[in-house]
Amino acid sequence: MSERRDRPLSALRDVKRQQDSIIKDFDPSKSENFARQQQSLKDRHRAAFSLLSDTVRCESSPLEVLNMYAAKTKAVAKTEYIEAGSDKIFRCKISYSNLLLTIEGKGEGKTK
Repeated sequence: MSERRDRPLSALRDVKRQQDSIIKDFDPSKSENFARQQQSLKDRHRAAFSLLSDTVRCESSPLEVLNMYAAKTKAVAKTEYIEAGSDKIFRCKISYSNLLLTIEGKGEGKTK
């Protein structure tokens, strides 16, 4: 295989080194877009907080409230397990995550 005169191998090596340097130095937290995404998420959390303020609804159907909150904040709420014990108490492990935070929790209650 022969080299093209307008694209010598040395020029390709230089471009490869430059690209590797850009990749190595990249920090997404310094990106302007990243800052905008973070602010958008904070705004969504603030707007969705009213769901969590409704304690009656949270106590009667907590999983439903969590799923609604996750949808409004564009997060992922993942149920690891929900089991009903012989004592008729539900036990669960759930995780919630988005760009800002990740929370894992275990809980129990009389309803799902």
